[in-house]
Amino acid sequence: MRLLPLLFACGTALLLTGCNERPENTWQGYAEGDYVRVAPIDGGLIETIEVKRGDRVKSGDLLFRLETASEEAALESAKANLTEAKATLRETELEYQRKLALRKQRNVAQAEVDTAQARRDRAGAATLAAASALTQAKWRLARREGRAPADAVVQDVMFREGESAAPNQPVVSLLPPQNIKVRFFVPEGELAHIAEGGKVHLTCSGCTAELTGTIRFISTEAEFTPPVIYSDQSKEKLVYMAEATPDERPEELRPGQPVTVSLASPPAE
Repeated sequence: MRLLPLLFACGTALLLTGCNERPENTWQGYAEGDYVRVAPIDGGLIETIEVKRGDRVKSGDLLFRLETASEEAALESAKANLTEAKATLRETELEYQRKLALRKQRNVAQAEVDTAQARRDRAGAATLAAASALTQAKWRLARREGRAPADAVVQDVMFREGESAAPNQPVVSLLPPQNIKVRFFVPEGELAHIAEGGKVHLTCSGCTAELTGTIRFISTEAEFTPPVIYSDQSKEKLVYMAEATPDERPEELRPGQPVTVSLASPPAE
């Protein structure tokens, strides 16, 4: 009578042991994202914030704008100066052409022609300077805005309207889908099975279907199994960190999410 419970206990132990064993060429990892933190080049009062967490933005979309009163005034002044400089250049050009025609008829001295030419040249230089000042004013105004450098999801907004941000202090954090990757950890004895450029399967809870990925990086330095994938079976084991990028639908992976990585095909003999 005691034999049946003993056999049952042994069978259960074997089953649990088998469940804890890691399948061959399968490794545990997690999703990670390289965030893009958008900050103003110059500091100042935040006038508007155009996005909130979870928004999807396109490259070039406005994220936030600092107070711009002085920069806009400088821009209008630069525009007016350029308009005036162009008008002066047209007048001096006409005067120079008139003096040149009179000189051909010997009605004016060469000195008057030279003087008209010098005035025309100075007006031309002033026009170039005014155009440069206008470009600088536009550039300074653009520095008061933060725009998305790529298509992305807004992960965080660190300020509110009316608060002050220092130069280069992030205001909005973005996660472009192409910046999502999977880090996984391979024991030294299995390093020969993977290579940069190799294909892997990526499996995670909540993914609509199994994803494929490409190995982009394999560390040359060993490390202990990270706590994020710590288990009794993996403690105190040296592993090598590798990274793979999803071939499609990277937005299905969320940073910190556990991911199972396996070879897309058996290693070559």
